[in-house]
Amino acid sequence: MSSSLPNGVSIKSALWGAVAGYFVTCKLPKVIGPIGLYFSEPGACSVMRETLLATHKIAKVQYKGDPTEPLEFPSIPFSLIEECGPESFNMPFPYTFKWTEDNIDAKDLVPMFLAKNKTVSYRPAADFGLNKNTPFNFLVTKLGSMKKGSFDEAWQCISKGKCSLYFDNTWVKDDYESIMPDNVVKTLIHGYDFGSMFMSNYKEYQLTAPAHAAPFKSLATQITQAKKWVFFDPFISKDYLPVDQNALVTVVQSMAQDHEETLKKIPRYEVVTGPGDGLYFPEYWIHIVYTEPGVNTMTNWRMPAQIWSGFKTSPHTPLNKAYLTFNFFAKEYIFPDWLIRWRINSGQDAQQADVHKMFTYRKNLFDENAGAKYN
Repeated sequence: MSSSLPNGVSIKSALWGAVAGYFVTCKLPKVIGPIGLYFSEPGACSVMRETLLATHKIAKVQYKGDPTEPLEFPSIPFSLIEECGPESFNMPFPYTFKWTEDNIDAKDLVPMFLAKNKTVSYRPAADFGLNKNTPFNFLVTKLGSMKKGSFDEAWQCISKGKCSLYFDNTWVKDDYESIMPDNVVKTLIHGYDFGSMFMSNYKEYQLTAPAHAAPFKSLATQITQAKKWVFFDPFISKDYLPVDQNALVTVVQSMAQDHEETLKKIPRYEVVTGPGDGLYFPEYWIHIVYTEPGVNTMTNWRMPAQIWSGFKTSPHTPLNKAYLTFNFFAKEYIFPDWLIRWRINSGQDAQQADVHKMFTYRKNLFDENAGAKYN
C-alpha cells in the first residue's frame, strides 16, 4: 500500500499539514486577539477598566467594615458597553447594566418560543419540599437527568412547574434575534463561547442555586421576572470559605454551622436583576441565586476561558489551580471545538453524576447539622 498521495505528498505530511492548518485558523486567533487588544484598546474600554479597578481597590477596604451590610456592584451605561465591544465582558470586576427598557412579558415570550419550537434540554424541576436548598449545600442538591425535546414538549411540563430549562446550552445567535433588539444581540453575542438558557415556573420564591462559580467570565441577561444574586469576591472566598471543585465547577463544601447565619458574617455583594437587566461577573466569583415565582427566564452567556486571569483570580489550592489551568488550556488551545461543544452539553449531567456518588453521606451529615432546622 502506498504511503503517498497521488501528488507525491506523504500521508504523514498531509496529516501534519491538516493539524497545523487547524491550529492556525482555529486556535492561533485566540492567542493573538488579547495581545492586539492590549495595544489598541478603545477609549470606552479603558474608562470602564480603570473605574472598575478603582472600585475593586476601595471595596477591599470596605470588606473590613460591617459584613451584615452587603455591598453593590457599579452600573455601566449600555452605550459605553456598545462602544467598548466584546472587551466589555473581559473586565476585572462585576457590574450591572440595562440592555432594554422595552420589557417582554412571559405571555408574549412563550408564544415566540413555541413558534420557533427548537430542540431544548430540560430536566425535572427541583423538589424543594423534599430537598431544601441552603446557601452552601450545593453538593447536597440532587437534580434529575437532562432530557432533549421540542420546546412545545418541554413547555407542557414547565407550565405546570414540574420541569425547567436549566443549563440548556442549545441556544445560539439566531434564537435571540427574535426576542432582543438587533443592537443588543450584536453587542452581547459577539465573542461569547456559549449561552445557557434558564426558564422556571415555581409557585414560590426559592433559593435555586447554592454557592458555586464557573471558571469563565459570565454575562447574565434577565428576560422575565427577577432573580436575586449574592456574590463573594474570590479574594474573600479564599479566606472565608471551604472552596473546592467538582467536575470543574467551583463549589463550597457544606459546613456544619447554620448556613444562613454564616452567610450574614461574610463580606458579600447583593444585586437584583429584573426584566431588561444585565449582570457581568468574572471567573470564580462564587454566587448564590434566588428565583422569583412565575415564568422566570434568564440567559447566562459564557466567555472563552482566560488562562492567566483565571489562574490569578482562582481561590483554589495550588493543586486544584494546576488541574483547572491544564483543563482550560487544553479547551482553548488543543481540543477541537466539536469535542468541547459535546463536553459542554454533557457537563451538567457529568457534574450531577459526581454529586450523586456521595449524596447519601453528605445529605445524612447535612441533616444532622446545618439542615436539622428544616427537618
